[in-house]
Amino acid sequence: MHDGNFLKEVTAGSVGGALATIVEYPLDTIKVRLQDDPHRYRGSLSCIIEITRSEGIFGGFFRGLPLPVIGAAVENATLFATYREAIGPAQDLFYRKRCEPDTEPYLAVFTAAAIGGIVVSHVLTPAELIKCKMQVQNTLPEEKRIYKNSAHCVTSIYRSSGIRGLFKGHVSMIMREALGCGMYFSTFQLVIRNMLQEGQVFTDASPFVHFLGGGCAGVVFWTSIYPIDVLKTKVQTNRSEYGNLSITQGLMRLYKIEGMRGLIRGYGVTAIRAFPGNAVLIAAYEQVNRIFEAQGSTNKLLCVCSGLNG
Repeated sequence: MHDGNFLKEVTAGSVGGALATIVEYPLDTIKVRLQDDPHRYRGSLSCIIEITRSEGIFGGFFRGLPLPVIGAAVENATLFATYREAIGPAQDLFYRKRCEPDTEPYLAVFTAAAIGGIVVSHVLTPAELIKCKMQVQNTLPEEKRIYKNSAHCVTSIYRSSGIRGLFKGHVSMIMREALGCGMYFSTFQLVIRNMLQEGQVFTDASPFVHFLGGGCAGVVFWTSIYPIDVLKTKVQTNRSEYGNLSITQGLMRLYKIEGMRGLIRGYGVTAIRAFPGNAVLIAAYEQVNRIFEAQGSTNKLLCVCSGLNG
């Protein structure tokens, strides 16, 4: 990847990821609360009412937000840059030829995105761990609310458990991101390609098309990996009965204890928040790409004019 393309992917991914996190964070807090303690709330509405009454809007729904925003910016910058690096070799592996950008075969798209997901899981696991701990802390007894803020949470875990403590739930995260990102990229490519008019390329699509493609991709991502995410939350919030189990064993234990409902608890609110959050992510990503391309075209024109004047 050329340096300019790398910078474009990193910038576009960072902006999209940060904006998406701000949009979806309150609903993500509800999702984590429902996954963590199935007996505390009767459902999503009950959770919203109790958080609002006991903790307030910002203290309840946005607790621990700064670190996830930074993490999402780094995560999506890494994801999109890795995907763009991997899509060429993925085509070489399966097809022995390379297509124009955003026209690649879907198997190559899925593979490159899964690789991106595996890479980004190394960034995402500590960020998600801190996020989950901060989101559920207000549900604990007063004496167990030990973290003052996200930074204090990071330092406390590192002092007590080292680097390994910050990567609790990492195996579940790798599985979630590999499968989820493969489905995510394949879906938004599929939706946007099929909404292009004849003669249009990917970047010609309207912001609405990018918005729709991102929203659909977000819902598919969470639908495809949701039980794994529930298990990850259990592990990262110190539910001891899941700590030393494999993913298969953990899912079986979850089903045995809570039934099918336990595997999908909080899915409704997750699907609702996935659409706008990821719609914003992809729309912002594509708009930043357009700005870079317009700037590149301007620079090329200036170079041509300089050459003519010379």
